[in-house]
Amino acid sequence: MVLLLTVLSGLAGALLLMVLAVGLLRILRALTSIRESLSKIAMGVRAIDSETAPLPKHLDGLNDTLTTLGEGLGSVESHLKAVAKKVESLGGALKGSSQ
Repeated sequence: MVLLLTVLSGLAGALLLMVLAVGLLRILRALTSIRESLSKIAMGVRAIDSETAPLPKHLDGLNDTLTTLGEGLGSVESHLKAVAKKVESLGGALKGSSQ
């Protein structure tokens, strides 16, 4: 009887070890898949980093250009307002002469 219980305990232990081994292999497979995905993400981040590396060198020039453009557009705005006033007064004068 003791021999039978010993054999059954040994089989139960072996079964437990096999179940643990299968579970660990499944976990290993999942972690390998995650590692592959993370390496692809890291490669993409490195690509973005290398593609955008020249941007800081050009930002000062771009800011200066946009500032100059803004000042020029402000000048255009003031000229357009002056033209609008002249057209408005001319429209009023033409409207008054047609009556």
